[in-house]
Amino acid sequence: MQNTGRKTAEKSFIVEALIISLSNFVVKIIGVLFKIPMTYILGVNMGIFNAAYSIYAMLFMLSTAGLPVAISRLVASANERGRPREIRRVYRLSVAMFGLIGLFCTLLLFFGAEAISNFSEHRDAALAMRVISPTLFLICISAAIRGYFQGLKNMYPTAISQFIEAFFKLAVGLGAVAVSKNLGASPAVQAAFGVSGLTVGVFLGTVFMVAYKHIYDRRNRPKRPSRESEAWRVLAKRIALIALPVTITSSALYLAQFLDTLVINRALMGSGVELQTAEQLYSAYTTYAVPLADLLPSTLVYPIAISILPTVSAALAVKRYKKAKYYIFSSLRISGIIALPASLGLAVLARPAIALIFGTGGVPIETASGTVMPIDVAAPALSLLSLGIFLISLLSTTNALLQACHRAFLPMISVSIGVVFLVIAEVGLVSIPAVGIYGAPLATLICYGVALAFNVRFLAKTQRLKLEFFYLFAKPACCAAFSAAGAHAVNLLLSALFGNERRLTCAIILLVAVSAAVAIYIVTMLAVKGIRENEVRLLPMGDRFADYLIRKGYLEHHEQRSSRISDQNTL
Repeated sequence: MQNTGRKTAEKSFIVEALIISLSNFVVKIIGVLFKIPMTYILGVNMGIFNAAYSIYAMLFMLSTAGLPVAISRLVASANERGRPREIRRVYRLSVAMFGLIGLFCTLLLFFGAEAISNFSEHRDAALAMRVISPTLFLICISAAIRGYFQGLKNMYPTAISQFIEAFFKLAVGLGAVAVSKNLGASPAVQAAFGVSGLTVGVFLGTVFMVAYKHIYDRRNRPKRPSRESEAWRVLAKRIALIALPVTITSSALYLAQFLDTLVINRALMGSGVELQTAEQLYSAYTTYAVPLADLLPSTLVYPIAISILPTVSAALAVKRYKKAKYYIFSSLRISGIIALPASLGLAVLARPAIALIFGTGGVPIETASGTVMPIDVAAPALSLLSLGIFLISLLSTTNALLQACHRAFLPMISVSIGVVFLVIAEVGLVSIPAVGIYGAPLATLICYGVALAFNVRFLAKTQRLKLEFFYLFAKPACCAAFSAAGAHAVNLLLSALFGNERRLTCAIILLVAVSAAVAIYIVTMLAVKGIRENEVRLLPMGDRFADYLIRKGYLEHHEQRSSRISDQNTL
């Protein structure tokens, strides 16, 4: 019975992660589809749009990996102990507390937009920032409701609301910017019309969440509700101690994109680059490289962090420490197994990936070393950012694990230190003429690496775990390197045969290269037994795959492995 319950919980964890993964994937694809025509419409003025959009990007991650994660932990703990009254109190307090914070931030951004745009040398972005300012309030309300349902292990409202936000961002934003351009509006007004779709989308997504919550509560009232609950004051203090550090941690992780808005132009101009060239370099980096680097971890790995937190919190709430440690190791392993090939694969396929989505055209950029196209700037930057996919994936997972283990303030310390390194590195590196715009992705890697090192240390020390990266990820890393080498070879061969300037040829290159990389990764992982039986069983149809692979000798059965480890310990 215990094994059955454990397997059910594991399956539930993977199903929840799969729902959020599919939702995030659709949302990110819509986001890419949104930026392609937006880039063509705004052209060289895309940097104005990106300056305001960077705020939304941080808010989006805050709404999906920040506040809901913190609130879901409290809701999951109360639900595990059968306290519906406490769940309602947590929800009401979180809406009130974060609604006030969101309202304050909305007013701050609305009235401070001019100062921010002037400081960052994006003087035409003030109007767009004002248009996007209401999302700070709306997204806090929506995040509280998302956390409520994620704590109850119901991921569907989050997925649907994310789709609503993305769809209306696309439909309203593109329609509005096209109309404004036809009317001859200035670049600043066009960018403001473009970001208006984000505000409309977040508003409608929040309306859906409020309506869904109302209907859900009417249909799921407990017949004999428990009156047991912590006091309002105790819960408010707990929310503040847990949710605020999580919020700061989540927003700080994506502060890199907003920091790019503040730093890049000023640092480039400080090194002698003209304002127009600096704006073009910033636009190439933030339009082409940053969205693609964020696509894979946000769709493949972040959902693991979102789903594992209530699972670990529930196990700890009932003092099932062995079960909690099992989930900790499983989540880290699965995050690494997914992130490693994605990280190395995108690094070697950066140019065809950008060319497929955005094309190879655009306005040439006049630099000190000569004239270059935007893709020639963005492709090396994307290769550097791609190396951070593994780091940010594990960082997000360890953040969620520390939060689940009642150590929410520790990730805040880790990320805060990482952000300090980020600021110093980005200002210093971008200001060096020989490094220039590539200082931004290098600084991001430094930030992720420093924060992850602190997180691993905190997790190992507080939970008395022995986290050896070599033991956890050595085999997946070697297999990922082989798969990336195969993808790179395919890319070079097909590029030599067919060229890599047209979208059709780039699509063929990516299809063949990615297929080869996936095949190599799976075969080598099975050959070196880099994936374990329990990890295969967590996948959809995992039991059938695991039994087949065990019969063929590619997987080691759990009992055999336990026996071998026991013999080694005896020796």
